[in-house]
Amino acid sequence: MHFCSVIAVLLVAFAIDAIHSSNLKRLFDLNPDIFRTTPELITSRGFVPEQHLITTDDGYVLVVFRIINPYVKQVKRPIILWHGLGVSSDSWLFSTEGRINASGIYVENSRLINDCNESVTNSLGFTLASCGWDVWLPNSRSGHYSVGHVKLDPNRDPLYWKFNLNELALYDIPAVVEFVLHTTGHKTVGYVAHSLGTDQMFALQSLIPESGKLFEPFIALAPVAYLGGIWSVARFGVPLEPLLRAFPGPLGVPAPIMQLIAVVICGNEYLNDICLDTLNLIDGADNPNFNRSTVTVEVAHSAVTSSTWLLAHLAQMVTSNRYQMMNHGRVENILRYGQSEPPAYPLGDITSPNIALFRGQNDALADVYDVQHLIDSLKVKLLDNYIVPYEKWEHHDFQVAITQGFYVNRRVLQLLAKFDHAS
Repeated sequence: MHFCSVIAVLLVAFAIDAIHSSNLKRLFDLNPDIFRTTPELITSRGFVPEQHLITTDDGYVLVVFRIINPYVKQVKRPIILWHGLGVSSDSWLFSTEGRINASGIYVENSRLINDCNESVTNSLGFTLASCGWDVWLPNSRSGHYSVGHVKLDPNRDPLYWKFNLNELALYDIPAVVEFVLHTTGHKTVGYVAHSLGTDQMFALQSLIPESGKLFEPFIALAPVAYLGGIWSVARFGVPLEPLLRAFPGPLGVPAPIMQLIAVVICGNEYLNDICLDTLNLIDGADNPNFNRSTVTVEVAHSAVTSSTWLLAHLAQMVTSNRYQMMNHGRVENILRYGQSEPPAYPLGDITSPNIALFRGQNDALADVYDVQHLIDSLKVKLLDNYIVPYEKWEHHDFQVAITQGFYVNRRVLQLLAKFDHAS
């Protein structure tokens, strides 16, 4: 374990001990979800977790969780929920405190009842599971859970970290989909993704158009392809692209440190605004739609380790304003691609009619002009082109907003219902 991680663990332990003292308890909001893993989050809501290990064709071992609803009599089709950059499968589960009762009804905050129709809860993973869908939660390579490889040691082999959007699209998604279809006996899956999870799907379907028939539907929350228009503070990291490319390795913050920040800063009533303002700079400001208690949990489960090469690839696309493959330099580009410049992902080759876009008007990372650029590049008619009718809706509102159930999850359920007959 890294020295900084050891120190962070000790500090977190000290902070927790201090929080339980009568003098400091009022200063902090210690939401138990801060420290829960995906299986623990699933169990805490009354569902049953399954864990599966899936090996990709290039040797990465992915951890995929499944939510089992113990009260449902007939399980519906499998739905894959794929997370975005810097987070994990946890991100679909901590939006709001909830519990499924003995009658099989999921309730959040003791008052919001999920009837799978008009009254819909906020945490999408549990909302879908309580409505009978077979929910699968993958974790991309190198993240908080999926750190394994059949040959490479991430602590010693730089080659482990030499992957970009192409590998997520061409290896991670197919491995998970094949496993889910084989396990469930179905021929198609629903695929709901946020941010980078949508980016990798657009890449897959553009490079292998026939893959689109497997996804009924593909619902893209905060869809990402073109990145030239982002106005997030993350844009200030773009000049680091050459450095990120030159040194393949991990980039992220250890979970104990993020938990410490969540408890001591975000959970402190006097310092909470620091965390909120930081999230606003990254995602877009929407304070009225934030549950301040959830802010602590979101921070604790963020900054998950990723590859510097993946980040370099994304930074490259910000600079070029092109949805293109990774630039390896003129000579290697010729060897890899047969041309001196990296080719664009051919979005016009996508043939699936089952793509739905959900977008916000205040999204700093999936900017309205970038999303429109994506739409203009697609030749297929969209299944849905939904603009959330709330002008402040931003990037992570799709996962943590207190109105997520009303504005997003209801419509997701309506779209999934159209494919309930699918095999």
